[in-house]
Amino acid sequence: FLFTQTLWCQTYLLFFQKPIAHADDPFGDKAIDDTTGLGIWCASLVMSRWVASPAVSKQLKDKSVVELGAGCGVPGLAAAAYSDAKSVSLTDLNPATMSNLRHNIDINGKQGGENWSTRVTAASIDWGDESTWPADKVDVVIGSDLIYQSSIVPLLRKVVTGLLGKQGTFLYVAPDTGRDGLPEFIAVMKGEGFHCEEEIIAPPSYCANPLKSGDEEDCFLHFHELASTTYILYTFCRSSCR
Repeated sequence: FLFTQTLWCQTYLLFFQKPIAHADDPFGDKAIDDTTGLGIWCASLVMSRWVASPAVSKQLKDKSVVELGAGCGVPGLAAAAYSDAKSVSLTDLNPATMSNLRHNIDINGKQGGENWSTRVTAASIDWGDESTWPADKVDVVIGSDLIYQSSIVPLLRKVVTGLLGKQGTFLYVAPDTGRDGLPEFIAVMKGEGFHCEEEIIAPPSYCANPLKSGDEEDCFLHFHELASTTYILYTFCRSSCR
C-alpha cells in the first residue's frame, strides 16, 4: 500500500501487510501467537493522521516515542516521518509481525534521512515481561485499538505506566463502541496517576481514503470501517505534569 498520511504535505509512506494467520482465531492462546498485527487496522490510520497533524507533530519534537502493538507500524512511521521526534521505537511481539514491521521501517528509509536507521527502530516487547521493556523511560507512548477484551486492561495500564517518564504522555485512538474492556480501560486511565487532557471525536479528514491512488473501491475493500466508524482521540498525561 502507498499511503498519504496527511492533508498538510505530499510525503507518502509505504506499507506491506500480510494475510492474518489463523484468521478464525488470530489472537491465539498466548500474546506471542497474536497475528492481528499482520494487517492494517482502521484505527491505526486515524492515529497516523493525528500524530502527523501540526498540533501533535510539533509536540513530538525532540521526544522519545514508543508505539505499543505497532503491527504494520503505520502510526509510528507517521510520527517518525512527519515530526522531529528524537527517536521512535515500534514494538510488537509476534515473530511474523516483527519481521514485517522491520520491513516497513526499511522500505521507508529513503524518505527518512541519513539517521533513519538509528532514529527509527523495532523492538519486541512482551507487556507481561518487564525484562523486555526499554531500559530508559520515554516521553510519549502511542497506541491504537489495543483493547479487545477486558483481561488486557490491567496489562496495558501496567506497561503504559512502566514505560512513561514522570512528564510522559499517552496518545490513544479507539472506536467509540464495540471493544470489550474499553470503557474499563478509559476509566482506569482517568484514575490515579493520570489525567485525561483531551477526549475528542476524530475529524472526518482523519477517516478519509489514505491511498495515494484515491481508489475508493480499493479503500472500501480493505478499510470499510474507516468512514463508517466514530473514533475517539484520547490524550492522557501523567498527573505530575499538570
